Amino acid sequence: MKVDNDLVVRASKGDKDAFSDLYYSCYKDLYKFALYTIGDAENASDVVSDTFVDIWKGIGKLRDANSFASWAFRILSVRCKKEISNMIDRRGIYNFDDLIETPSMGSENIEEDISESASLASALSKLEGEERMIIILSVLHGYTNKEIAEMIGKPQGTVSSKLHRTYAKLREMLGGENNG
Repeated sequence: MKVDNDLVVRASKGDKDAFSDLYYSCYKDLYKFALYTIGDAENASDVVSDTFVDIWKGIGKLRDANSFASWAFRILSVRCKKEISNMIDRRGIYNFDDLIETPSMGSENIEEDISESASLASALSKLEGEERMIIILSVLHGYTNKEIAEMIGKPQGTVSSKLHRTYAKLREMLGGENNG
């Protein structure tokens, strides 16, 4: 996520216009993170809005404008984890409809494509929250291990290890070979 440090500095001094510009410059990246983590568009939007409230309340205490992006993603990560917990409590399920692409009608083997998508959604729903977050950020959003580590506040080695183990776990759940 690219952030204009001048906007961060001005917003930290109470400049509402700078904060508004900051909001519009990073909302999309934060929303994608929340959507891929939570799996529900409406809840993702709510979590991002709540995150910006927290950012507004705390930005005056931010010491280094260069750390804004990782700080914002840490706040969002905590809020996403809480929301996932709340969603599980409310529904007992994880909604991946917003994440899984529906096969195109031109597909030669649409039944197999649908079956594979359902299998993937089922396997993803069985992962622990942090595993799911890491795999989604890596595979669907294309973040590097270093970027993911900054976002969730974990060491890069931990993220790399979890990603490797989660790939193996998914291969096992989907009936593929575990190439380790």
